[in-house]
Amino acid sequence: MSNAQGHSPSQLREGTVSLSMPVTKRFSLFSRLRPRSLRAQLALWHGLLLALTLLLLAAFTYLLLREYLNHSADAALTEFAETTSKDIASAVYHYHTLHGDQPLDPDTERRFIDNNDLQSWGRYVQVIDPEGHAVAISDALRTNRLPVPSETLLACRTTARPVFDTVTTLGQYPVRMVTLPVMLGDRIPYLVQVGASVEGVEGALQRALFILLVLTPSIFLIALLGGWALVGRSLRPVDEMTRAALSIGSNRLDLRIAPARTDNEIGRLAAALNEMIARLDRSFQQIERFTADASHELKTPLTAIRGEAEVALMSTSTPPDIRLTLESIIAETERLSTIVNNLLLLSRADADQVRLKQEPVALHEIVLAAFETLERLASRKNITLDFAEMEDVIMEGDALWLQQLFTNLIHNAILYTPEGGQVTLALKTERMGAGRNAVFSVSDTGSGIGDEHLPFLFDRFYRVDSGRSREQGGSGLGLNIARWVAESHGGNIAVASALGSGSVFTVRLPLK
Repeated sequence: MSNAQGHSPSQLREGTVSLSMPVTKRFSLFSRLRPRSLRAQLALWHGLLLALTLLLLAAFTYLLLREYLNHSADAALTEFAETTSKDIASAVYHYHTLHGDQPLDPDTERRFIDNNDLQSWGRYVQVIDPEGHAVAISDALRTNRLPVPSETLLACRTTARPVFDTVTTLGQYPVRMVTLPVMLGDRIPYLVQVGASVEGVEGALQRALFILLVLTPSIFLIALLGGWALVGRSLRPVDEMTRAALSIGSNRLDLRIAPARTDNEIGRLAAALNEMIARLDRSFQQIERFTADASHELKTPLTAIRGEAEVALMSTSTPPDIRLTLESIIAETERLSTIVNNLLLLSRADADQVRLKQEPVALHEIVLAAFETLERLASRKNITLDFAEMEDVIMEGDALWLQQLFTNLIHNAILYTPEGGQVTLALKTERMGAGRNAVFSVSDTGSGIGDEHLPFLFDRFYRVDSGRSREQGGSGLGLNIARWVAESHGGNIAVASALGSGSVFTVRLPLK
């Protein structure tokens, strides 16, 4: 069904996927770059926040220091300019008190103002009239003059307040200059200009910047290493809990995680995990008891059913169709009995009630016994059962359970090999590192097993073809028992198969 625009739901879904692909790719890239360890993630976030904090602190410190130094320099300039202005105003007042309104000629004015100790402070001091002409200057200004911007003159004459400028034409470093009017009543006869190089301020700022550039990474590195150590110490109980949890399997639910020494989130997590494990332990025990009890209780009625069916078959008056039904009942009863026995065995193994013997056994003799047991079944199916190679191997183990292992594998190969096929056995030794293994393999010429089934092949009741397995008497427990026997002897079992090329089951058992 299409929507109003003529797009089908599948087209809409495809369009949605295509639009979300860039986001998915970006998320995938971020996931790959992001560290997987919680410790590394915490250290990374701690480092990023610390770096941002230190950068902001260093920038704020530098800006604050620059503002303070510039303000201090301006204050010093203003103070000297005010002192000079007051001295000049006082001298001019006394002069007019003695001489009346007689004007000062330029030479007398220059000598008069020079007597106000213009050389006593700073490098650049200049006294100008309201029109901007120099009246007196310090020695540092013999070859140059402080500039007199028209805006500065206008501001001083109208506001009678100090005006600051920065001059860049008097040397290597800029010069900070203040222009202050000399107030004589309501008149402004002169303006005092005082300048000082910012070399000291720039030098102090450069030294401060160098210190910040050295201290900030050093503090960051120290804090980052300290944070890494503290995070590792804080997460150490989590690592211990992880190792303890990994060591607890379905057959060791009696183990518990050691609780943390402190009543914090980690301690509560350990308590919660222990409570969960206890609940799982009780559940597994109930399941194991149920399986064992059910298997035990089923053995008696199955035996009775088989016995009654066999007695009925012995009667000559039983009709042929009834005989076929009774034979089917006996076959199904035998299959159910096998399943019940296997379930009882596995439940005892899960409850750790099976004790394997550890005694020297001739592995080649056990393989031969299993071969002789199943040779007749192979002959009935017209299957060739043979050895590719056979070495004499002695190992420590339980002969009865090892024969069960080999019997299950050989029987499984015969069941799933078509008539006219071949099952080949092999027993040899191989060197693995500093030790040796016994290697037993069973290969057949059956139809093979798909790759999607291989990971689950040794699970209980798992069958590749349930209908085919039922017809051939399979219960889905033989391979699971074989794996348990191999692992109980410290070994392992593996399968290699492909559709149309048969299967190879390989058992490796360590030799002491």
